[in-house]
Amino acid sequence: MANKRVLVWGAGGLGKVIVDALMAGGEWEVAGIVDEDEKKCDTEVLGVKVFSLKGGLAVAAKGLDCGRVAIAIGDNYARFEKFQELRQAGLTAVNVVHPSAHVSRFVKMGEGVTILAGATVNPGTTIEDNVCVNTSASVDHDNYLERSCHIFPNATLTGGVRIQELAYVGTGAVIAPNLTVAKYSYVGAGAVVLGDVALGTVVFGVPAEVRGEQKKRPVKEIG
Repeated sequence: MANKRVLVWGAGGLGKVIVDALMAGGEWEVAGIVDEDEKKCDTEVLGVKVFSLKGGLAVAAKGLDCGRVAIAIGDNYARFEKFQELRQAGLTAVNVVHPSAHVSRFVKMGEGVTILAGATVNPGTTIEDNVCVNTSASVDHDNYLERSCHIFPNATLTGGVRIQELAYVGTGAVIAPNLTVAKYSYVGAGAVVLGDVALGTVVFGVPAEVRGEQKKRPVKEIG
């Protein structure tokens, strides 16, 4: 049915994982994949055809009879901008939750949220729009994940942690209880964070220390 058709935006590695999650869940029919890379046009990802975006997202979605889109982009800034674009096109960002993920019924969730295989999200947690909780990440009780942040595979957020907008928590990193990882910051793979992470900083190590500044910002911020 048309109201169960979804378009996946992104034909890379995360696109493959999200197509798999959608198929495993059985709720959606994956109508197609779109990607800006014209070399990927007319290829397939897990048997799903990749289409061109030359005419824009709205045109591609209309051609495939889709009003809903799953964003399959790992980069926070690109994903943020695509989320704004699909909303401006009058489309809806769907939530993709792999059936093997454990998500408490007491979790509050926005739009365009991705929770991948083996992830755990415990009660009292809030997940805002366009957040990615990647494979086997652990998000314990009473965390707050602000829009367009990304929790990488096997990362662990203990209780009461706040991850602000567009921040990354790298693969296998651990955030101690009741800390804040500020906007635009980047926690490196394997880091053990024992104190708040300041805005726009890069931290890594055990224990994590500031190693630089994360200067990347969205092209255009929209409230």
